[in-house]
Amino acid sequence: MTWISSLAAFAVVGVLAFATPAMAGEAPELEAQVSQGALPALGERLPEPDDIMVLDPVEEVGVYGGTLRVMHANQTMDELKVIVNDPPVRWSRDFSKYIPGLFKGWSFNEDGTEVTFQMRRGLKWSDGVPFTTEDIDFYWNDIAGNPEFGETPLPYWGFSGTEFTAELVVNDDYNFTIKFDEPNWNFPYLLASGYWGFEELMTPKHYLSQFHPKYNAEIIGYDALTDHINWWTTPDFPTVFGWYVTAYEPGVRVVMSRNPYYWKTDTAGNQLPYIDTIVSWEIADPEVQLLKVISGEIDLQARTMPSPRNLPLLIENQERGGYRWLDGWRSGAGGWPAVIVNQTYTGGDTIRTLLQNKTFRQALSYAVNRDVINEAVWFGLGVPQQGTISKESWHFTSEEGQALLDEWENAYAQYDPDKAIQLLDEIGLTERNDQGIRLDADGNPIQLRIDISDWGVLQVNQETSALLQEDWRAVGIDLLINQPTQAEFDEMARNGKAMLMTARVGEMDLWTFPDWVFITGAASRAFPTYSEWYRTGGASGEEPSGPATVLHDLYVEGLAIPSQEEREAIIEKAIRTHIDEGPFFIGITGDVPMPSIANARLKNIPNYAVIVPSAVGGIGTTDPTQYFYAE
Repeated sequence: MTWISSLAAFAVVGVLAFATPAMAGEAPELEAQVSQGALPALGERLPEPDDIMVLDPVEEVGVYGGTLRVMHANQTMDELKVIVNDPPVRWSRDFSKYIPGLFKGWSFNEDGTEVTFQMRRGLKWSDGVPFTTEDIDFYWNDIAGNPEFGETPLPYWGFSGTEFTAELVVNDDYNFTIKFDEPNWNFPYLLASGYWGFEELMTPKHYLSQFHPKYNAEIIGYDALTDHINWWTTPDFPTVFGWYVTAYEPGVRVVMSRNPYYWKTDTAGNQLPYIDTIVSWEIADPEVQLLKVISGEIDLQARTMPSPRNLPLLIENQERGGYRWLDGWRSGAGGWPAVIVNQTYTGGDTIRTLLQNKTFRQALSYAVNRDVINEAVWFGLGVPQQGTISKESWHFTSEEGQALLDEWENAYAQYDPDKAIQLLDEIGLTERNDQGIRLDADGNPIQLRIDISDWGVLQVNQETSALLQEDWRAVGIDLLINQPTQAEFDEMARNGKAMLMTARVGEMDLWTFPDWVFITGAASRAFPTYSEWYRTGGASGEEPSGPATVLHDLYVEGLAIPSQEEREAIIEKAIRTHIDEGPFFIGITGDVPMPSIANARLKNIPNYAVIVPSAVGGIGTTDPTQYFYAE
């Protein structure tokens, strides 16, 4: 069998992945444990020398010590996960390419139907037990592949229609192969997608098997396994991150301590991480979050905690709080706020026909006074534009890509209520009632409903919807504002029951996270029941038609193309479809600056990151294990 290297696995990484460090140092606390015989020597804890990952510090080789204080909003701890995220494949710091992470590399067979991963030899869990293909096999067959357990689903990337067809082949202790029915040149990069791409695979067999009835005869059922499967709520759950959980107080805080077997060093050979401990406090109230930051109680915070609306206040209080604004950390939002226009609305044919009419959607877009909304909800901080994915995306790095993005940002984005009225008249919506609301084909006043949630910032979505209500009423369209519970919002979005939904749009790689542009079996934003049809092989949902079939076929075509560069022609066709047949989501503003802050003493933080699209790994891509506190 002929093997070819992946596009990014070996050629682009250089010293970051494969340099061999001198054994220079370790944290004083670990050195003391070694002296006491409580811990093996550093050389025995690291992977084999050629397989140690060496990080080039952003500023300088750091010093050990300190506690990183952060916040999370609820028990899922997304804000903590994006900090410690350390996947097998990852984005580079400049978000320009994929590089090896936990795994040393990968390769394809000739036709792209098989991907073989090379794990780092001598890699260990945080408790010192080797991490090998035995753990991968345990995940595949005893966790995800075990229908009696059911808490961890089979990975979505292994399905072909309704059938799970991917196959795992264990080659030896440190090499395994995933086989597919069709070429899948994109697969390795799915493991770099957010923290979830690898989180479910992080299943240490030696630890979890004690709670598994297959391996422990004293265990009846799967309740014990369910109780211990989440690393972030289970103290001493072995991880491969720079830190592991040592204390958890539900609803209060989680404490993570240094991983003594972490597999990265700096360029001087010092084992990472530099920071001893992470403490993440559960703070749900945005006002309390803001006060915690301003009072200097938080060392690192990004995304929407606090809201971009608080940016002037955060900047004003930097000296008081002992922090600095990371002004180069970008939101990556091409639509914040934005409005998803459901193309598979299941609540009535008359409204569905209107929502599927591109002239109607374009009229709605022309009627939006984006400048007014930007001033009202963002105090002028955003950029009025049509909804797009992230302008920082590697799809737009070329001159042609920039021109395409510019066209997309401006499509139907001018405030032109006269144009909106003209378009609505053109499609026959000329009759109005005595309140000036246009009548539909059945003679009823046209009333759309917008469902809002805290996706983005709740207050922003509330205020935006109120202003949209005014803009659309001015051209004869009534708008009802609805604020369901989060569970109701999710259910309506999933089943096509929503007409319009507020959202925050952004994405860096449409091949690993296609939902905003392509139509696949994943949860496509504006085409939910069509996506269900693809996901279930036609067993449920609705058979797609129109632009949805074009966008689906383009994605399938792109996955069969080995060259990332050649795939860009597919991206252009897909975005062109959104421009010509859309908008399928109406953007209001984009490029909103982020209120990301860091303790003024924290060093080695790159002043560039893309935060809103979770799929790129966010903060973890900046290598927090090489952050350190200046003395």
